[in-house]
Amino acid sequence: MRTVDAVIIGGGVTGASIAFHLAGAGVRRVLILERGSIGSGGTGYSVGIVRQLYPTRETSEMVLRSLMVFEHFREAVGGESGFVRTGVLIGVSPAMRPTLEQTLALQHEIGIRAEILDPLELGRVEPRIDAAGLGAVLWEPGSGYGDPAAVTAGFAAAARRRGAVVEQGVEVVAIRHREGRVAGVDTAAGESIDAPVVINAAGLWAPRVARLAGVELPIVVGRHPVFLVARSPGFGPAHPVYLDLAGGSYVRPETGGLTITGSLADDEAQHPMDPDRLGSEAGFDEAAEVLARTARAIPPLSEARFSRGYAGAFDITPDWMPILDESPVRGFWIAAGMSGHGFKLSPAVGEMVAALVTGAPPPVSAGPFRLGRFGAAAAAGGATFVSSYLRPAEPTAIADPGEEPRR
Repeated sequence: MRTVDAVIIGGGVTGASIAFHLAGAGVRRVLILERGSIGSGGTGYSVGIVRQLYPTRETSEMVLRSLMVFEHFREAVGGESGFVRTGVLIGVSPAMRPTLEQTLALQHEIGIRAEILDPLELGRVEPRIDAAGLGAVLWEPGSGYGDPAAVTAGFAAAARRRGAVVEQGVEVVAIRHREGRVAGVDTAAGESIDAPVVINAAGLWAPRVARLAGVELPIVVGRHPVFLVARSPGFGPAHPVYLDLAGGSYVRPETGGLTITGSLADDEAQHPMDPDRLGSEAGFDEAAEVLARTARAIPPLSEARFSRGYAGAFDITPDWMPILDESPVRGFWIAAGMSGHGFKLSPAVGEMVAALVTGAPPPVSAGPFRLGRFGAAAAAGGATFVSSYLRPAEPTAIADPGEEPRR
């Protein structure tokens, strides 16, 4: 029997960041238990885009804090983030432009650098994009993409240097709790580990892990196919990251003359997937519609050659925002439901969860990430991924009681 101060279930980018920040906050015995290997789950199939357009102040503040870490990863954490500042362009329809303008005003208040371009101005940034049908384009010159595997490895190594222990190939099969409070975990190898804090950072497997403690999470694991194409020799310099909210596709440059692309139009919440199918093949027939959208967005990519495709996935909440909160079982914390934002928010998520667990003031208001924000019918959802970029402003419905963790 071992006793530790905190067990983190899941060694993806979220769990590794939490371990790094918990150890930095003075929690002495932090233990990550990863069923596979570090970064082998959803993190390993993330496309790594770091964009700053978010619909709320809190998520905007979190991505800005995270971007600063990615930019200075060696100094802040250690290792490399693989961050490449390509700039990010986000195209919207004419109907979405007023909401984009409102959101940009909020972003400017907190220090995000971005500007709205009229479609005819696109030529000065990326002339190969087809501006037809666009009402505006947001230009984020400081954004880009990073390397999720490298970031996860960096956080894990830095957590070890701070005294945390990372154990791979260890599956949690039971979460023990008594009188409404967590007591520890049991592993498939037959070991029992006592801990007053257990954090569910299991990503796509978080709903399964939560059920071990008798907790149901309003999360759907939705399939998100990703495709790689080889740009033609005559394409020219690599393109920036482009997210076409109007046309329903995205592109991200990759090394070796490749482009990563996928859909922004499909409702992943309506396409549930067994997370154990992560990484399975997604072939050319499935890619055809996505590649057609990509070619409409950037016509020179119509000459790109299909390379391969795989099944990625999102752990999706009804509002497409994370759950960062203590569960009804005291001491059992949830850091899941990242809804496609896990990598880009990971530094700030680790910082937030460490603050909540230790009772420190969180760096950003935690109210919008409470588990209790969802109603009884929450699992039915209704929002789409696009709403995690832009949505009409609404009054905050969840009170934030002084940011103190519940005990």
